[in-house]
Amino acid sequence: MTNTSLRSLQSFRRVQGWAVAHDDILRAAPLPVSAYLVKLGEVVARIESNATKQVGQHQLSTRSATDAEVCRAAVRVAMRPIAQIARSLRGTVFGISAISKMPDPSWDNEHLVTAANSMVENAAIFRTTLIEHGLQPDCIETLKTAAEALKVSVDTRGLAKSAGVGATKGIRADISLGIKLVSLIDAGLQPLLRKNASKLASWRNAKRVTTKGVVGAGVPASAVNAPSIPSVATEVGAA
Repeated sequence: MTNTSLRSLQSFRRVQGWAVAHDDILRAAPLPVSAYLVKLGEVVARIESNATKQVGQHQLSTRSATDAEVCRAAVRVAMRPIAQIARSLRGTVFGISAISKMPDPSWDNEHLVTAANSMVENAAIFRTTLIEHGLQPDCIETLKTAAEALKVSVDTRGLAKSAGVGATKGIRADISLGIKLVSLIDAGLQPLLRKNASKLASWRNAKRVTTKGVVGAGVPASAVNAPSIPSVATEVGAA
C-alpha cells in the first residue's frame, strides 16, 4: 500500500475514533451521518484486508516462495543425461538428434517447460535405446514430473501476481470511496460544530490526511451505534 493510501486509511480510523468519542454529536447529527460512518467502517475493513492480501500475494509471487529455481534446476538435471546419451548416438540411431540439445541457460521458465515437454514426447520413441545405454527406466517420467512442477511454479506466481493486482485496485477504489464518505460526514457535522471551537478543531484534525502519516487507532465499525439506511449506497454513488 502506498504512503498516500496509508495516510488516508489512518485518517479514516481517526474519524471512526472521533465518532466514538463524540457520541453526543452523532446522536444530534442527521441520520445519514451515522449510516455513512457504518459504511466507512466497512471500507476500512476492506482496505485492511486487501492490504494484507497485497503483501501476502507479493510474497507468493517471488521465485523463492514457489521454489522456481529449485524446479528449474530439477528440469535441467533430468534433461541432461537424455541429451548426453542422444548426442553420443547421433549418426548411429536415426532421429535421436531431436533430443540431443539442452535448452539455453538464459531461457525463461515458460520456454524451459516447453523444451522439457518436447523432449519428453520425443524421448518416448527412444525409451528402449536410452535404457539400453545406461539411463534409468523412469528417466522420461522423471523429466515429465520435473516439467510439471516447474509449470505449477510458473502458474502459481502468475495467479499470485493477479491477486495482488486485484487487491491494489480494490484499495484504490475503497480509498476514493472513503474520502467521499468522510466528505459527506463532514457536511452533516459542520452545522453542529460551528459553535463549538474545540470540537470543530478536533474534528478537522481527525479527518485531515496528514503529510507524513500517524498511527491511527482502529475502531470497529460496529462501535458506531447507527441504524442501517438503504439509501446510503445510492447517496454515496450520486455524491
